[in-house]
Amino acid sequence: MIKSYAKINIGLKVLEKRKDGFHDIDSYFHLIDLYDEIYPSATESRCLSVAIEGNAGYLDRGLDIMEKAAIAFSKATGLVFSLDVRIKKRIPSKAGLGGGSSNGAAILKYLNEYFSHPLDEKGLADVALSVGSDLPFFISGLSAARVQGRGELISPCGLLTGDVDLFLPSFFVETSEAYAKLDTFDRSYVSLPDTLAELTNERFPNDFELVTPRSSVIQSISSNYSYFSLSGSGSTYFGLCKKDSTWRYKSDNIHTISTILI
Repeated sequence: MIKSYAKINIGLKVLEKRKDGFHDIDSYFHLIDLYDEIYPSATESRCLSVAIEGNAGYLDRGLDIMEKAAIAFSKATGLVFSLDVRIKKRIPSKAGLGGGSSNGAAILKYLNEYFSHPLDEKGLADVALSVGSDLPFFISGLSAARVQGRGELISPCGLLTGDVDLFLPSFFVETSEAYAKLDTFDRSYVSLPDTLAELTNERFPNDFELVTPRSSVIQSISSNYSYFSLSGSGSTYFGLCKKDSTWRYKSDNIHTISTILI
């Protein structure tokens, strides 16, 4: 069994759209102790086949990101195989927590190990980037890093510790739509600080909060934390450094998950 961990974004600045259609970013990614369980089984085969069970929430036009990763690995290495994957989902989909990217990266690492590492570290990272911008971070094996460029520039950073409270509203955010809407806003491109010291919303903002402004309920929740932000393009908000350890939020409209930084 492979644990495929979620991440939060501590600060997220989005630069102008690139010629290839992607955006450069500046963000800190940090793993949290929320994970999917992945049970992969590969065998050598004359033709490539991928079967996935339990991941309907991440289907993208009929092609799961784990299947995309397997196909990309086969293309890069010339290896042909049959891959069966069973997954137990815990990370919500379309929530800005990187669940799909984490799953895809887990499959790439599994296949590379199964076939005795036909790809070196750079080769595996290149294949990961071809599948999705967040995959190189999950390939890196780091728990926390500053991520820049399209997602390929990864610099280790000091780890944070403590609790993380996740708040998931009853709506989802399509990443492509969020980026398209963000491009309609006038924004500054000031880079984030060089360390995670002095963690405040002013120093570590998320540009996607322009696209998904906080409701009155979310704004009320945010007052209970020293740092509160949207993760990724949303829709999950998270709080760090709770001001009153006894405070709890319960609602039928907002699903809550309490976990820790790892």
